[in-house]
Amino acid sequence: MSAETHHGDAVAAAGVPVRGDAETLRKLLGREIGSSRWRVGDKLPTERELGETYGVARNTVRRALQALEQEKLIVRHVGRGTFKAGGAASAEEAFLPSADSLSPAGVVECRLIFEPELAPLAVARATQVDLDRLAHCLKGGAAATSVEEFEHWDGALHEAIAQATHNQTIVAMARALAVVRTRGEWGQLKKRSMTPEHRQALHAQHSKIVASLQDRDRDAARTLMRAHILYVRAYMFGE
Repeated sequence: MSAETHHGDAVAAAGVPVRGDAETLRKLLGREIGSSRWRVGDKLPTERELGETYGVARNTVRRALQALEQEKLIVRHVGRGTFKAGGAASAEEAFLPSADSLSPAGVVECRLIFEPELAPLAVARATQVDLDRLAHCLKGGAAATSVEEFEHWDGALHEAIAQATHNQTIVAMARALAVVRTRGEWGQLKKRSMTPEHRQALHAQHSKIVASLQDRDRDAARTLMRAHILYVRAYMFGE
């Protein structure tokens, strides 16, 4: 009996349908990534191999991997493959000279320099999977019912734009800057300044940025991103 057949029998025995949607596959792969099947840094099977093993279409595999990447359980490198992640947060925080020295105002200032210039790269390199991820984040932000939930989708959208550059250094730097979102000071500032009007304006700006990426409009993407970060700085810090 082959290892693949044995694995398929084990899946069936566990009560997990071999054929299923992306969420079912995400949960199954998530459990296996958390187990000892793969070590940190190990390369996972290809999308085709995963599709054959679990009896699902490649687009289902792709959606499951996309979700796992957002959860930071895996890292995907174009042309190299998919790898089990580990210690990602520490590695990204190590990009910064001192995590304790981060301030919300300083991070927004850095984002103003950094993010407008990565937008044209995202325009040039974004795949349909990237664009679908952006649309998903935009939809999540629109449906958010609390400041915390909106902030989650806001962060996810900006990370998705960084991911669309397919430059792992840019992604790591964007995640390092996003560390400030986990700090209490950022949350307090957001709660004090996030009025319904500001939230509506932010969502409208996000929508225009995503549309510019979908339209492959580099100049618009850069201009809209800069205007968006300036708006964030103005309403959070009065600058």
